[in-house]
Amino acid sequence: MPTKTKIPNTNDGNASNYSSLLKNLENIKSEFVTLREYVGDNEDELLEKISGISEMINRTEASSAEFHKKADSIIQELQKIRDTTNKASITTSNEVIGLLKLSEYQSNIRMLAESKYGSLEDIEKMAEQTAEIVNLFDKISIESGKKIPLPHEVRQWAVSTIFDCADRWEIRFDDLFKILLDSLGKNLLKESIRIQQVRDIFGIKAVDKIKNKLKLS
Repeated sequence: MPTKTKIPNTNDGNASNYSSLLKNLENIKSEFVTLREYVGDNEDELLEKISGISEMINRTEASSAEFHKKADSIIQELQKIRDTTNKASITTSNEVIGLLKLSEYQSNIRMLAESKYGSLEDIEKMAEQTAEIVNLFDKISIESGKKIPLPHEVRQWAVSTIFDCADRWEIRFDDLFKILLDSLGKNLLKESIRIQQVRDIFGIKAVDKIKNKLKLS
């Protein structure tokens, strides 16, 4: 029976998550500088909304629902800009929308992963959200005419987090693997899965199943 490595859920970990999300938002905020000549009078309003999110995250008691509501408000504003300006603005606003959605996605996954107890439905939700963010970045690439895939590190982080949760929540490997295949597909799994992590959590039989299904050597 393989030894399972548990990663404790601590306040320090939560603080790190908030810090990381704040850093992402600061990066997003800087992207608006490139929108100046396209946004005009709307810029101050959008920057104010970005700042509002940062302040809210600084208050750790802020609810995820409130965050998502504010993020969606910014995205709607950016979509208005995309619909009424030229192609250069479309490309830039698409990139900002991608960054906002990525931050929201990472926040959702982290909050689910912090739960001590979870179910197969939670695993399915995480996998579906991962598929959605991958598809969003693919769509942005097509619309902008620029190759902007979801970073490999994010894909790998997502799959690794799902495996950690499955371990902690005592999800059967066969059920987990089926959900990942159905939601993410063979190619994404092949690029993102960490064989050593699978071995540590589920053992050599699980590794063999993955290698056979994904045709890994």
